[in-house]
Amino acid sequence: MKPICLLIFLSGILLEVQARPPSRAAVISCLSAQSISAATRWTLLPDEKIYSEPDYMDGFNAIYYIKSGSKAIGYAERGQIKAILYGNQLFPLDKAQPLSGFAPTPTELDPFVAEWSVVTDRGTNFLCISFPYGDLGLSGSFQKNRSAYLLAMGKARTPRTLYSATGNLDALVTHRDKHR
Repeated sequence: MKPICLLIFLSGILLEVQARPPSRAAVISCLSAQSISAATRWTLLPDEKIYSEPDYMDGFNAIYYIKSGSKAIGYAERGQIKAILYGNQLFPLDKAQPLSGFAPTPTELDPFVAEWSVVTDRGTNFLCISFPYGDLGLSGSFQKNRSAYLLAMGKARTPRTLYSATGNLDALVTHRDKHR
C-alpha cells in the first residue's frame, strides 16, 4: 500500500511541476517579443512557409500554421470558436487561463500580424503568440499595448494549459523595475 501511495504522491508532484504557469519575466518577454532577463530566452519561429487547410481537424479550418520540426503550430477556427493549434491538439482561445498580474482578456488575434515564438523559462519552453492590442496597437503610443497567449511545449503526456495576458509594456517594465 505504501508504494502505491508514494507513486500517486510523486505523480502529482511531477504533474504540478510540468504544468506550472510561465513566470512574469517569461510573460513580459513574450509580450515584448524579446528576452527581458538572463533567465528567459525569446526565439522567433521561422515563418517562411505558411500553410492553411480547410477542415484540418475536428471541423476546424487551419487559417494559419507553420511547421516546427514535425509539429504544426498555428491558428484555427470553427465558426465563432477560435483556437491555437499545437501538434494534434486544439486549444480554444476562450478557455485560456488569464495570468495573474496582467489584464485578463486579449484582443482579437490576427495570426498574420502576431509574432510566433518560443520563450524558454526555467527549463520549460512555451509557445508564445504575441500581437498588438487590436487595431489601436498598430500605431502611435498604443503600440506598447500587447496581448499574448502562452502554451507549455513539454511532453505530450503532460496536460497543457493555454494562458493569456494583456498589458502595456511601459507599465509592466516600470512595475518590474520597482520590485527589484
